[in-house]
Amino acid sequence: MRSRRPFLLIILFAAAILLTFFLVRRAIRADFGPVLAQCPGPDAYGYTCASGAGFAYIDATHDTQLYQDDGSTLLELPFPVTFYGTDYTQMYASSNGALQFGHNAPIFSNECLTDQVASGMGDMIAPYWDDLDLRFYGYLETETVGEAPNRIFVVEWDDVPRFGDNEDDRVTFAVQVFEGSSDIVFLYEDVTTFEGHNGSSATIGLQSEAQGLALQFSCNQAAVADAGRIYFPHPDVPNPSVGQESAAAAVASNAAAPATLLAKGIAADLITALNQRGPGYLTQLQTQWRAQSPARAAVWEWVDVTGNGRSNLILLLYGGPTRPELAQLIVLEADEAGHLGLLLDERLSNRDDPAAELSIVSTADVTNDGRPDVLILDDTGRLTAVTAIDDNLTHLSIPERCDGNLGILDGNRDGRLDIIRDGCETKGRILVSWNTAAATFQIADQP
Repeated sequence: MRSRRPFLLIILFAAAILLTFFLVRRAIRADFGPVLAQCPGPDAYGYTCASGAGFAYIDATHDTQLYQDDGSTLLELPFPVTFYGTDYTQMYASSNGALQFGHNAPIFSNECLTDQVASGMGDMIAPYWDDLDLRFYGYLETETVGEAPNRIFVVEWDDVPRFGDNEDDRVTFAVQVFEGSSDIVFLYEDVTTFEGHNGSSATIGLQSEAQGLALQFSCNQAAVADAGRIYFPHPDVPNPSVGQESAAAAVASNAAAPATLLAKGIAADLITALNQRGPGYLTQLQTQWRAQSPARAAVWEWVDVTGNGRSNLILLLYGGPTRPELAQLIVLEADEAGHLGLLLDERLSNRDDPAAELSIVSTADVTNDGRPDVLILDDTGRLTAVTAIDDNLTHLSIPERCDGNLGILDGNRDGRLDIIRDGCETKGRILVSWNTAAATFQIADQP
């Protein structure tokens, strides 16, 4: 009779393998949390968060000169940083209190990370994702301290107001990233404000959009305080079952993602009012804007700048010499059903180029594409053109400031319209013509 001993050994060996597999899988599940986790975590990658009371605030001093609302700037990292399993040497810093790896989307409207990751934000470090405004006040600054291999990279939002709030009501906070460990610390120097105080209108946490992972500390809750610290250590052994995305893939997916223009503030209110009450309500809105605090003046025209047969509302708002931050261009267009939507919402003033007044000086086809362009002049002599390039509406600042006359005519007799300006900074009288190949305005002397 054949012995059953080898067969029994095979069965025992297979059982041991299966038992080891399930024990290992159970250990992984025990060490790592859900894909969408709340502090203290862990999340599915292994990130946790805890008090960072032992970390000192470091004042950053290198100004990125990002003086924008809903803007971002690319930062070169002084050392590689590992985030959700991918190594990065660059990241984008947004005016709206977030850092993004391989992705550039300074979206102002924060989302909670409880039900899903924030769409369009990519791999994100969010110390205070809120609608902040760097045009006139505050600074986005960086600093590298220490010596390799123990350096710390600091990004600081210094004395920044929230969009639309009292400009004297500002927040100061920072992120520190550590060389070697890739640990992250959020530090709050001053987040006590009258509006949106202590994170009550902000998202605070980490996410990887491509992998669907997030660890949230808070969302729209007054959960952080002055001198507060939150520590996010990078896991010593990240979850091996979590798929990783390369930095190149993140950049490619970002390039493929369509941009979405969202209305906020006065633009959102304008769209709601006109869709409910009709275009004639603009006159009443103009009266309201003049009476409110801060007061705004408004001028507008209806012009088909896109060339689709439907008129666009070209609206200019400005606040005078004491409120240059209110200088704003809003362009709306109705869809086939007649509902107005946002095409452009641009601030025509910043701390380097404040504008007290705006006016529409001409609607003419200066780009010679068969569609009218709108020329806007501010009180400093700066001229801006609202035009459609490759069916995308944009506004272009025309070089040279002038305080003399302005005319639209064929100045060089080539059969195309040009802009003639007098009293200009460097050339006296100039001729501005459109260069179709370069899609820009070029300047020549005009005798």
